[in-house]
Amino acid sequence: MVNGLLLLADLWLLGGLTLMLHRLNPRLGFAPLIVFIGALTVLIQSQLGVYVEPFAGFIMFISSNVLVPVVVMAVLILYVTNGSVSARMTIVGVLGISLFVVAIRLIYRLHLSLPGGGSFFDLPIDVLAPALNVRVIAASLVAFTADMFVIAIFYQGLRNSFAHLPDWIAVGLALIASLWTDALVFSLISDLGTPDFLTVLPGEVLGKTVSALALWPLTAFYLVRVAPRLPGYVGAQHRRAFDVLTGSFDDIKLALVRAEAALEQSEAERRKEAAYFQQIANHINEALWLSAVNQTHAFYVNPAYERIWGRSAASLYADPQSFLESIHPEDRQRVLSVLPDQSRGRYDVEYRVVRPDGTVRWVRDRAFPIANEQGEVYRIAGITEDITERKQAEKHQLELAVEREKMKMLRDFVSEVTHDLKNPLTTFGLKIGLLKATTDPDKRRRHLDELAQQASRMGKMIDDMLTIVRLERRGETTRSRVDVHQLLHEICAEMQPLIEAKSITLTLDLAKSTPCLQADRDDLARALTNLIDNGLHYTPEGGRLRIETQVVDQSVAIHVSDSGIGIPPEDQPLIFDRFFRAANARAVDPGGTGLGLVIVKKIVEQHGGRIEVSSTVGAGTTFSVYFRNDRGE
Repeated sequence: MVNGLLLLADLWLLGGLTLMLHRLNPRLGFAPLIVFIGALTVLIQSQLGVYVEPFAGFIMFISSNVLVPVVVMAVLILYVTNGSVSARMTIVGVLGISLFVVAIRLIYRLHLSLPGGGSFFDLPIDVLAPALNVRVIAASLVAFTADMFVIAIFYQGLRNSFAHLPDWIAVGLALIASLWTDALVFSLISDLGTPDFLTVLPGEVLGKTVSALALWPLTAFYLVRVAPRLPGYVGAQHRRAFDVLTGSFDDIKLALVRAEAALEQSEAERRKEAAYFQQIANHINEALWLSAVNQTHAFYVNPAYERIWGRSAASLYADPQSFLESIHPEDRQRVLSVLPDQSRGRYDVEYRVVRPDGTVRWVRDRAFPIANEQGEVYRIAGITEDITERKQAEKHQLELAVEREKMKMLRDFVSEVTHDLKNPLTTFGLKIGLLKATTDPDKRRRHLDELAQQASRMGKMIDDMLTIVRLERRGETTRSRVDVHQLLHEICAEMQPLIEAKSITLTLDLAKSTPCLQADRDDLARALTNLIDNGLHYTPEGGRLRIETQVVDQSVAIHVSDSGIGIPPEDQPLIFDRFFRAANARAVDPGGTGLGLVIVKKIVEQHGGRIEVSSTVGAGTTFSVYFRNDRGE
């Protein structure tokens, strides 16, 4: 009993190994499965005579009840899954191996029967190489061939004759029929006319039936559930029952029919996908395009291109360079400089296109490379989006933001002006009241002098405020070539009375080469005058004022340094704010407006320059302004 169960385990193990090797053939090929079938065939034809007797009088041979059913099952798997050619080649291979084994056995016996032949095992020749029974050998070869053909023919015949028969039943019946054929043919050839024919045949049929029933679930599950999902699955449709015998013509015809059906299905799917793509391409707002890498040929553009560019697709196909010609002249060079990024997948640029009617549209253009099988980029695909409305919205938002900032500045300016003009007006009212209340000539003269000072301060403040307003509202300015050294000499000459009154030592350290600027001469003079005037006002009597110019490559630097009171570090970031004055500056000159440096900074920046300050309290301050030199080239 145990031996019988072990035999069934052998069947399932070898059957499972067969199915596994076939399942792996898309990755490993058919070689492992064919080698395995060949090994089983060698064992079958070796006729070792090993058997199992599960019950008294019921004998099952390992070769005929285990090995032969597994080989027959393999033939059915190949026939259904891979077609009749694979099954037929396997059958021919099995027969060839069987004949080869028989020939080797004959050669072994011949060597042992001749003088000088022998074996290490020192066994009789009939044990090492039994005499060949021609009738048994013929029966084995014919029966083996018959059952391999029968399983394919019987299975296909059932599928053709009984279309509604479940496939798993057809598999089981084919296994039983082929193994019964093996038992019957073998007994007819080897035992017919002998007493063994009637006594052995029933046991052989029963043993084959047990083997078929044992392999049935494995084979049916694989053919019904697993095989149809394998690549190149053939199946039983549109096949003749005897196609495993009829040769290559039917195979070629069937292959052509299937190839034609596959091509028709593929073409139908291609047409369907092309129709889907065309519908999508025709209705999206973005322009889709496909071109050569060097932009010398346009392969495809969708209708959105015509809507955005205002040009026909035919004109682009005829002249691919018309794409570049349509780019706004101010953007063309910028776009040309980034075109090489298309083949790197980093092309994403916004630019303007000019339509034939002169209208301008903003677009965002993106592209990515398409590589061939060798990894070489041979096409560029892209998508272009009309972003005109977005750009207009951004411009509108920017204009609104500018207007809001202007309104805020105006409110702040009015608030600041109101506050700073209120003090002089209050002083005017007070002094006028005092004038009315006194007849003393000295007091009246002192009050009138103070009124004059307040009037002068108010006039200067109003003048500075109007200058700031003018600078903020000014668009393009009329500029000319200004000799910086000449301008500095003129300003110092105007300041000479103040310089002499405070005994200031003025040093002019001017560059050897004369720097020139493209500037509004009056504004530049106003800025430099404010810097020099500040240095004189906040430098005590007997102090020093140094004006230095430097010319380095394309830059002009003007440094105004004094030995005055200096600016505290905490106040230095605030000195360019309107009406701000450091505490030590207010103590020295209470009449300042706090607008002088604001005007300087605005003028310098309007001329493309920058201003810097460095200062030490009690040691002095240096203001440095930097401009681009105009060499007149």
